Amino acid sequence: MTTRRIARIAVCNLCFLLFVQIGFSQNGGRTERVLISTSKPYDRVVAGIQSLGGKVKHQFTYVDGIAADIPAGAMAAVRNLVGANAISKDETVQHPVAADPVRGKTVRGNQAGPVGRAKFKSAKGIAADALASFAATHGDSYLLNAAGLDLDKLHAQGLTGRGVTVAVIDSGIRPGFPALESDNSVVGGADFVGDGLGFSNINNDPHGTFVASLISAKTELDLSGNPTLLSAIATYAPSALYNGSSIALIGSAPSARIYAVRVFGNDPNVGASESTVMAAIQHVIDKRKDFDRGRNGGLKIDICNLSLGNTTLAAGRDLFDRSVDALLAAGIVPVVSAGNAGPATLTTASPGTAFSALTVGAASFARNERIFQDVSSGEGIGGLWRPFSGTQTAYFSSRGPNADGRPDPDVMASGFANFSQGYGATSELSIGSGTSFSAPIVTGIAAVLRQAFPRAGAAQIRNAIAGSGDASKLADGSSKYDQGKGLVNAQGAYNLLAGGHVSDEVPQPAFPSHNVADNIEDGTNLSVQSGTVKSTVSNLKPGQRQDILYNVPDGTNKVVITLNNVKPSQPAGGQNALFGDDILLFVHSAKTSSVHEVGDYVAAAYTLGGTFIIDNPEPGILRVSVNGDWTNAGKISADVKVNSTKESLPKISVEGRISDSQTIVIPVTISSKISLAEFRLSWDEDWSRYPTNDVDMLLVSPDQDVIGNGATLNDPETVTLINPKPGTWLVVIDGFDLPAGRDHFKLTVALDHKVVALQ
Repeated sequence: MTTRRIARIAVCNLCFLLFVQIGFSQNGGRTERVLISTSKPYDRVVAGIQSLGGKVKHQFTYVDGIAADIPAGAMAAVRNLVGANAISKDETVQHPVAADPVRGKTVRGNQAGPVGRAKFKSAKGIAADALASFAATHGDSYLLNAAGLDLDKLHAQGLTGRGVTVAVIDSGIRPGFPALESDNSVVGGADFVGDGLGFSNINNDPHGTFVASLISAKTELDLSGNPTLLSAIATYAPSALYNGSSIALIGSAPSARIYAVRVFGNDPNVGASESTVMAAIQHVIDKRKDFDRGRNGGLKIDICNLSLGNTTLAAGRDLFDRSVDALLAAGIVPVVSAGNAGPATLTTASPGTAFSALTVGAASFARNERIFQDVSSGEGIGGLWRPFSGTQTAYFSSRGPNADGRPDPDVMASGFANFSQGYGATSELSIGSGTSFSAPIVTGIAAVLRQAFPRAGAAQIRNAIAGSGDASKLADGSSKYDQGKGLVNAQGAYNLLAGGHVSDEVPQPAFPSHNVADNIEDGTNLSVQSGTVKSTVSNLKPGQRQDILYNVPDGTNKVVITLNNVKPSQPAGGQNALFGDDILLFVHSAKTSSVHEVGDYVAAAYTLGGTFIIDNPEPGILRVSVNGDWTNAGKISADVKVNSTKESLPKISVEGRISDSQTIVIPVTISSKISLAEFRLSWDEDWSRYPTNDVDMLLVSPDQDVIGNGATLNDPETVTLINPKPGTWLVVIDGFDLPAGRDHFKLTVALDHKVVALQ
């Protein structure tokens, strides 16, 4: 059907649109949670939203935008008020996720699964004035969290973050843990959850406490009452022990102060809206500016840790990312976790995709995993589980580049089986994994550098850290798209700042191509392939990956991935004694940033060959990530083939053009004989484009019930109804956020598997 015909349908169905709006308003007060880009002052827009029954939740000071809840029936009027390309979804940032080192699973951060817990006999704080001498004489105490960072050298000089305040935007603090209580590290905080628990409460989610402890702990733990943990450390990291049975939890900035900002509650299935995190960022900046202006209640916050992330349609350029740019502009170094959506290309999470973010990936040290496995699986298991001693990029760590071609992450730090506190009882040590726990190590280094160079700009500190990584310390063949500059080097960053050769600006790239494939191929040595692709991956080290970036055009109904001739090497000590050596396969959809889990199509397929079929994949750049399993003992090779098939004669019920903020309503009559109704909406400016268009599909039943399952970030949007109510249904096609201005859509409606033509 032509675009002109669709336009006539849209005009002729104004009565249907009014009907839809009435349905929305009567359907339990359905609202849209949105972010609106608009210039200050906001008075006119705020008044207009309120007059339409909307609620303005946040008016942002440091970016031009507001957050609001808009009645669905008022969306058209609000769009007219604010203009084109102004409204986007206020997406949910999922509850922090910890990666589970048990063979490729990921689980929520406050469940027992990902975190090992071990009791200790006693704990005592290490005095602040004793830290320098401790670091000078116990450098190997840093092996458990800060190996290879040269951080002990700065601590030995008395550079421990003294006088520096770090904001931790996370799940608040659980008081009572020696790692934070021994020196009263937490100096205050704020709560944005509103459930009555506040920023400091023993019932808070543990994630934020674990993160904060990695920054500011200075605690000695006596493990003599835990023979399993003591034996594991003695076996795999003996020099980390002192006095026979003690280890030290030394944060990367043990003298720094923590300001805890709580944005995540206790339900692991309920995240925080982007606007809530942005409001928390604004609060942090307000505290800093109040200090700078000499106002009561001000606080000189120098660093902000954000161990969180989300999917973005416009890396670096949406309001969420721009709020991180505002942190740096205010003199605060933003340190952000890369995300746990690896190992494929194009998986960095927002706001780690922000121009100003210092984005941190996770390194995996063999000693840490071996200790964890001995504690969780049995004595002696660790060495069998992880036979390869080399340091790797953790399999779950998100990778670059971004959709606009910029590289990420910037640097790496330990993020696999880190030692801290926060989970379980206050008498327990926790062992947890994730880029959430690599970011705070770098946050502490930034605090140490702030103490050392109080006159340096925030951008200089950020750039010194980003420019001083050491790629030689990872032994798994990781590329710059995996590890950035490599393992963070505290001494190297110090030397750069001392030499006075660090820029005080973060480069602002020109607007990239609209085509993601062009951005990737122009800015990297990667290429996007199509058709039938055959490749041989040779001698992959344990933890090393090779990606096939595969173009999936619209109408593709199947992608077939075949691995054969999988050939593990025969290392001198034999293959992994528990699992053998194998290929670890992940397949990622075309979404060009974090989707909150590793391999959203195929996750952790441990295989010696096979065929993997992806039905109805999203159009765009699918990533097939072939990895030498991180638990392998030796190298491995394989032949990989990727091909696809398209619908022979794509059947479309109706197609046409839609503009930003435009709503098109199409009626569909369903008889009482129909048992299955399937709706599929696709459009051209999909995930292969930067920025990506967001087109939604809503269904309104004959009873005016609204089905919003097709209002996501998926492309295509699909909804299936079983035994649909007979009568006239309305398909509402909503050009929710179209940066391109216009797009071409295709709607397919199948009733009992028969595609119907819509007039």
